Amino acid sequence: METRFYIDFDWWRETGQDLRTMLVQLCEEYGGPDAASISPDAMVDWVDPQTAEVRRVDGLMYVVLSRCSQHEEFITERTALVEAIFRALLASGNRPLTPLELAQRVGRPPEVILRTLSGRQVYKGIRPY
Repeated sequence: METRFYIDFDWWRETGQDLRTMLVQLCEEYGGPDAASISPDAMVDWVDPQTAEVRRVDGLMYVVLSRCSQHEEFITERTALVEAIFRALLASGNRPLTPLELAQRVGRPPEVILRTLSGRQVYKGIRPY
């Protein structure tokens, strides 16, 4: 239960999956601006609301963090488990979280979260930290 998990963005590149397209769709679904028009080169300072750490993130990730993840329907009990975990990690600024911390955010048992993420299959780039 002490293992922390995060989204390995390199996994997306290595598997040939398009994280940017997925984030654009997610953001457009949850109240972001025309996310597809945000340049991949645009960088923005983002302040982590929990740690006050300032980090440089691309413009699309900034919109996900500051607007889309704040939408009340971003994570619900109807959101599939892996998708809910992925969204919780995005909303945390990809700060590594334990199954207990994830359980609080997604409303699922931490044992189920740990079992899901500890298998051989890597879902949406979510790996142990």
